Amino acid sequence: MIIRRKITFAAFLLVFISSANLMAGNYDKGLSLFCENKPAEAIIYLQQAVLETDVNPDVYNYLGLAYYQTGQYQKSLEVFQLGTGVSGTDKRRLYYNAGNSAFALGYYDRAEEMYSYALAANPSFASALLNRANARMKEQAYDNAILDYTQYIELEPESSQAESIRRLISLLTAEITTKKQEEERLAVENERIKQEQERVAEERRKIQEEKIAQEQEAARKEAEKKEAEAERRRQLLQQVADTLKTNDAESVSVSTQSLIVYEEEAELD
Repeated sequence: MIIRRKITFAAFLLVFISSANLMAGNYDKGLSLFCENKPAEAIIYLQQAVLETDVNPDVYNYLGLAYYQTGQYQKSLEVFQLGTGVSGTDKRRLYYNAGNSAFALGYYDRAEEMYSYALAANPSFASALLNRANARMKEQAYDNAILDYTQYIELEPESSQAESIRRLISLLTAEITTKKQEEERLAVENERIKQEQERVAEERRKIQEEKIAQEQEAARKEAEKKEAEAERRRQLLQQVADTLKTNDAESVSVSTQSLIVYEEEAELD
């Protein structure tokens, strides 16, 4: 008799839960499935719930988490960011989750931005600090990463990761020192190379100038030579011309003298 009552009560409870599920809205159904670790099924209801008016603002967070858990990181990022613009939502958590989605996508600069917004809402949000430090590590922004890791340890001194983070900070500090030394060495090296390039360029310029000067001198001498040759030919021609003029004058003079003599002889006779 007692067993029968228990069975009857269990059947009643099952019927009650089933009826409650049928009466529940999309948000409640989606949330229930999400809590049962069924994110893929929860998405179907949560997607519809987002479109409803007067829905619980947490729908954006749960839908984004369902997308994230099913590996749909781009959609989760979009939903989390959409939720930050809705009144009544938990902006701190949405920005933090958006940062996680961006990080999963490899958008480390976007992740850093989202974590920064979450920290603006709550500067003591240790998880956001740690994740922003990790994003900055990916961007090789080691100085800023050290700042975040240091502040995280201050907020969570008993964290299970504290010792590992301290070792990482030590390694990063050594890496920064080595990087600066390398940058200084390269700067000196580049300056020497620059000076050598300038010296070689100046040397080449001088050689080029000397070559041009030599070519100009050679051209000048050649021009003078040609001018002298032209002058010599001109003088030779002038001499020939002068000789021709002298011969003509003598011919005229001889002819005149002969004529005069002839005339004188004629008169004597």
